[in-house]
Amino acid sequence: MNGRRVAVIAVAVVALVALIAVGGVALYTTFLAGDNVPGLGLDTPAPSATAAAPISGPGTAVGTGDLAGLWTVASGVAGYRVRETFLQQNADSDAVGRTESVTGRLSADGETGALRLVSTQLTVDMTTLRSDKDRRGGQLRGRAIETDRFPTSTFELATPIVLPPDFGNADVAVTLPGKLTLHGVTKDVTIAAQARLEADGTVVVAGSVPIFFNDYGIEPPNVAGIIAVQDNGSMEFRVVFAKG
Repeated sequence: MNGRRVAVIAVAVVALVALIAVGGVALYTTFLAGDNVPGLGLDTPAPSATAAAPISGPGTAVGTGDLAGLWTVASGVAGYRVRETFLQQNADSDAVGRTESVTGRLSADGETGALRLVSTQLTVDMTTLRSDKDRRGGQLRGRAIETDRFPTSTFELATPIVLPPDFGNADVAVTLPGKLTLHGVTKDVTIAAQARLEADGTVVVAGSVPIFFNDYGIEPPNVAGIIAVQDNGSMEFRVVFAKG
């Protein structure tokens, strides 16, 4: 009798382990596997920008006076990227959310003899962030970045910067020091970005900035300790500016 009970218990344990394993694989396959979205860059497809009068194009010298003035966001994409974990181990996918609700402006001048960005202001409507997985949207609205409580994120340039002299002739790397407000907290950040003057006269800027959740009082999403995310990620963007 005891031997039979031991055998029954052993079979039950094996069945339970198998069930957990199958369930774990199902969870991983349903929520995590294969979820890889390319980062935002200068060549990332984006909503069409508002047409602008041609100024010049790559490969053509541009005078600073041609580009000085006020520019507004014609179109843009912004969002988050964070590595997910499964049973406390890194998964092979990133949680990625995007929105096209980006507004703002920048102003430039050529008073120093070189093109200089004097100010930049960008606002992202965080309530419109969307992922390919609905479960993430629910986590963001009431938890994590709590878009119900903090509906916008903003970035403002902290100090004027001079663009590289070959801007207009080639893609250029730019460093944008500024203040990022996320989850109701404002921090000094430095954004690594690239900029390009397009043939239609628009300016495209794309980049990303690391985000450490503790710095912004953000609690990383966690589903019963099974599916979670790392304690850091990045915010990335691609913005098209049109003059005027």
